[in-house]
Amino acid sequence: MCDCCIAEGRDHKMRCGDGAKVRSARLYKIYVGRTASVNLCRLCDIQLFKSGESRFLECNIQFAQNLFSSKAATSDGLFD
Repeated sequence: MCDCCIAEGRDHKMRCGDGAKVRSARLYKIYVGRTASVNLCRLCDIQLFKSGESRFLECNIQFAQNLFSSKAATSDGLFD
């Protein structure tokens, strides 16, 4: 499941289809000294590539807030 679509309340299966694969991506600017690994659908992955990390997070505010406020992320292995 796409982490961004879940946070924003979008149905990624409706956007990309039932058999859509999710790709792993790394965000470098959200945390100081660490990277965040997230799973993105094809459309979110393309949007991240085309707009860059800063604009992608500006367009997906709820996703950025979830990343920043996630306290369980360090124990779930979300950070590298």
